[in-house]
Amino acid sequence: MDGVLQVHRGVTWASLVEPGYGRTLAAKLALFVVVMLAAAAHGIAHSKGRPDLARGLAVVSLVGSLGVVLLATALPVI
Repeated sequence: MDGVLQVHRGVTWASLVEPGYGRTLAAKLALFVVVMLAAAAHGIAHSKGRPDLARGLAVVSLVGSLGVVLLATALPVI
């Protein structure tokens, strides 16, 4: 099932391995997944009373979010 933005921009699963826009978008999406997993793990670590681990995961999530923004700025407007 393709979303409206995917159809409008011509993004397909196959285009994610093409050099340029596709690979940059794939890297951004992969980093976004890592950020979400780190954020979820941060919440779990915090709820289990492991502040050092929670703090480390929060930093990973924060730095990863910066990476997502930087990759987004690298995507050309098409």
